[in-house]
Amino acid sequence: MNMSYLDPKIDLVFKRIFSRADLLLDFLNAVLPLDAPIETLTYLPTEQAPQVPDMRFSIVDVKCCDQNGRVFVVEMQMLWTDAYFSRILFSGAQAIVNQLSPGDSYQSLCPVYSVTVLNDVFEKDPDEQDCWLHHYKITKLAKRGRHGKILKGLQFVILELPKFNPKTKTEKKVTALWLRFLRDTGRPGFVPDETFLSYPPVADAVKLAEFQGYSAAEINRYQKHLDALRNEKSSLLDARTEGLAQGVKKGLAQGVKKGLAQGVEKGRADVARNLLALLDDEAIARVSGLALPKIKKLRAGT
Repeated sequence: MNMSYLDPKIDLVFKRIFSRADLLLDFLNAVLPLDAPIETLTYLPTEQAPQVPDMRFSIVDVKCCDQNGRVFVVEMQMLWTDAYFSRILFSGAQAIVNQLSPGDSYQSLCPVYSVTVLNDVFEKDPDEQDCWLHHYKITKLAKRGRHGKILKGLQFVILELPKFNPKTKTEKKVTALWLRFLRDTGRPGFVPDETFLSYPPVADAVKLAEFQGYSAAEINRYQKHLDALRNEKSSLLDARTEGLAQGVKKGLAQGVKKGLAQGVEKGRADVARNLLALLDDEAIARVSGLALPKIKKLRAGT
């Protein structure tokens, strides 16, 4: 296999890199809109990770808390579907529920950040084409559509990797390094440049993605995951193509039907218009088939 680096967005590699608390801490500080930086991270038991059905191309068992008790559920999502918003709501809410044991008070609950690194595009609004970070909070809708107070406790952050393209010096250097690492590593011909290797956390992550560091069994698992991902993409594309074709077919049929109906209506109106000087409205309606109110409008000249 002519490959020097594996894709860190794939389950096996992602877990190996971010099972190191120092790398996960640096990554989260770099990409998240936090009120205060993370100083220490503690991984939570894997059985507390949210169990969400039908998440074949998601990683949801990277779950940890910081020195202030904030909980972070970090997920690598390869494909976007319309149901995904509901799924992240479910996993975020479950991360709150799992904090309480019998007898615990609600005051003991800690804030939860649901973090999704998305290797797909979900926001297709032209005005959002340069927006790669989406931060959702629960806010009160104040007067005139302005947002008021924030209901603290649950926040969602979605990072769209395909849209990330730093263009200005205002982009944080470390943020750019981490997102470039996730976006580019594993691509054909990828070679880490000096900016990657000069920043120790990213340099360590690059090292952990080296093909030579994985066993034959692990590479086999990696390839199976890639094959399944390709098949899923093809299925989604086929479904979207079929849906589009059906939509076009239905639209054409509706257009023809509407056109025929409009043509018939116009013909009736032409017949009625020619009879206005000869017959009364009721007689014209019987002859032309045009509704009486429309005949009255024709006679009124409207």
